[in-house]
Amino acid sequence: MKQYRTGIALVLALTAPMALAVAPPSGPRREALAKADARVGQLAGQTKGGPQQRLLLQRQKIRQLIEDLDAGRSVDPSEIDRALQDAERGF
Repeated sequence: MKQYRTGIALVLALTAPMALAVAPPSGPRREALAKADARVGQLAGQTKGGPQQRLLLQRQKIRQLIEDLDAGRSVDPSEIDRALQDAERGF
């Protein structure tokens, strides 16, 4: 009986950290950023010169925000809102 309890305790000790390590889904913010990334990429493909470079820089910032959300790092909500607004305006 003691070995049985020890075995159960060992299994619980090994599986508990795995459950905690799973990042929670980032939800609608991540989806909105993914749509903004696609929109900015499309606009950049239709543009040349300086405006294209600004769009590509904006796209890079959006992708960094997505990576931060996926990694579970804290992201300032105002940065997300700013990136989404800039993507809607197209610059």
